[in-house]
Amino acid sequence: MKGKRPSNLLHGLLIAVITINVFLLVAIQSPSGHFSLSRVAELVNEQVNATPVTASPSEPTMRLEWKVVERYKEEEWDVEKYREFEVYVDENNQIVEEIPTAHYNYLKYWRY
Repeated sequence: MKGKRPSNLLHGLLIAVITINVFLLVAIQSPSGHFSLSRVAELVNEQVNATPVTASPSEPTMRLEWKVVERYKEEEWDVEKYREFEVYVDENNQIVEEIPTAHYNYLKYWRY
């Protein structure tokens, strides 16, 4: 028994599908499409020739610090009370201002 040979219609459809796929591939890869090499080169040149940013005189930098504000004895415990401060320093690391916050921490040490 002989097998059936594909018809000319199937060959025609296969050629049409391949042709459409090749056309779409060429359309996507074309330089006038979304990924233009000349546009990429133009963007790179813009970034290279960008104007440098100049900094204005620096404002004081803020950091948080905990400082001991009280020490006392409570039964068999030594207690240290710490308060958080906002410390503002200039570019020479000199303290400009200290502002106490409402945050406290307590450390207890057993005396025995």
